[in-house]
Amino acid sequence: MSANIIKLFIITVFLTVVTYLIGLNLFALSGLETFNPNRIFAIGLGAGAFFASVCTGFFLLLKPYKLSIRKKTLFVGNLAFKASDRELRHLLGQYGEVFSIRLMTDKITRKPRGYGFVEMELSAANKALSELNGSEFMGRELRVSLANDPAPQQQQ
Repeated sequence: MSANIIKLFIITVFLTVVTYLIGLNLFALSGLETFNPNRIFAIGLGAGAFFASVCTGFFLLLKPYKLSIRKKTLFVGNLAFKASDRELRHLLGQYGEVFSIRLMTDKITRKPRGYGFVEMELSAANKALSELNGSEFMGRELRVSLANDPAPQQQQ
């Protein structure tokens, strides 16, 4: 679990408890302690949870939480021409999460070119790379390697 998620959880619990305690004091000061204590507890806890969730939501609006998923793009060559992205996703999905698959086709004829690019989570991509390179898939020996990352385009 990410450290930021743990921090947000702790902050939310803290705000819930503080708001609940403030609510109990307000009930005592207002003379409403004749209510059922279970009802006071439920109202205080509900108000605390609501206040904490609003504060947490406001915090996330100010500073959005970004998941840092490390991705790697693999080049998959020597694919059978009849291989679909669904079949390739099934094959690579055994090693981890597949984010995207791009199978290259000829621009004019729209026929498959026999290679593609697969974007996966870093550790899953490393495992798939080591285990699938040279393996047989749909009657052909796959060539799996790291794709060249495109050079960042300079802004003008």
